[in-house]
Amino acid sequence: MPPTEIFISAGEASSDLHGSNLVKAIHRTAPGIRFRGLGGAKLEGAGVELIDNIVDRHAHIGLNAVKSLRKYFRLLADIERFLAETRPAAVVLIDSPEFHLRVAPMARRLGIPVIYYIAPQIWAWRFGRIHQIRRDVSKVLCILPFEERIFRDHGVDVAYVGHPILDIMKLTMTREEVFSHFGFDPSRRLIGILPGSRRQEIERLLPAMLSAAEIIASQMPGVQFVLPRAITVPNSLLDPHLAETRLPVRVVDEYRYNVRAAMDFCLCKSGTSTLETAFLGCPMVVVYRVDTLSWLIGKMLVKVPYVGLVNVVGGEQIVPECIQHDATPRQIAERALAVLGNAEVYENTKFQLSKIRERCGGPGASRRAAEEVLRVVRGAESAVLSQSAA
Repeated sequence: MPPTEIFISAGEASSDLHGSNLVKAIHRTAPGIRFRGLGGAKLEGAGVELIDNIVDRHAHIGLNAVKSLRKYFRLLADIERFLAETRPAAVVLIDSPEFHLRVAPMARRLGIPVIYYIAPQIWAWRFGRIHQIRRDVSKVLCILPFEERIFRDHGVDVAYVGHPILDIMKLTMTREEVFSHFGFDPSRRLIGILPGSRRQEIERLLPAMLSAAEIIASQMPGVQFVLPRAITVPNSLLDPHLAETRLPVRVVDEYRYNVRAAMDFCLCKSGTSTLETAFLGCPMVVVYRVDTLSWLIGKMLVKVPYVGLVNVVGGEQIVPECIQHDATPRQIAERALAVLGNAEVYENTKFQLSKIRERCGGPGASRRAAEEVLRVVRGAESAVLSQSAA
């Protein structure tokens, strides 16, 4: 009997990482399962046979496909052909809904169960997609605690597995060790700058963040600044902006989570990084700015009152946000100083952030997701055996 095969697809670097941890967790329980699919170096390193490396080689072909429509549709056709020829026991899709919600109906039409890990954020925008998800997806594995009820209330088979970030955010140094290793002054507050991991984010946010940092330093002498550089950001992208500031900013390329855990405050771009920063117990101001067209479209489509995931999960404004026209150096600095300069507000913020981590559960999301995937696979295999016996 041939080995059980699962098709897995991850289209971005973060999904590639979380997918690799999912594959490893499945192999710890079921080492004989064969994985083939789409992804990058992390999935390949975990033992997945890639039919296309859409993370590393194609740089989001099919996910941001305006410039690559021909390759995009060719890729979709190749996937459909591959699924029809191999008939895997299940299809696991990770995040990237614009792409993967085109793959899901292919599998459904072939009678292959679809598991969606890191669910589309329908609660934020395009809620109508839930009807397609209910039709095409056999099991949704959501990572935010409030998502489970939303999907379940609309007839979707769903399980909350926790956030996979908690599986990779392992701290190996104390605050004192971080300060000693990088030469920070332990008597001075350490403020982090997290402008993002993409070129557009750096260009839109870093100048305002650096100017805000100058204002903070002028009103709170003695603070020091650190910028943990994302691995996708070359120094050549940061250097021109850093050269324009009078402020000494230390760029670090190692022990990033340890450094972020040691920070007293953070100027943080919106997105998953706000949740990571919350899990590490660091108060922050969330900064969000996009191009005008995207902002106008977003205002019409987005249905949540906050942009920072930490506030979305908390259901209230736990940390201040500077959004679009408010994402100016003055506004960023004022909102940061309002927290840094008030001990009661600062400590209450840290307490609320600890509650966010408790709400999202502890490590083990990859293991719990693996259990759900195997449950679906075994159910599908049992159904096939029953049909064969009949």
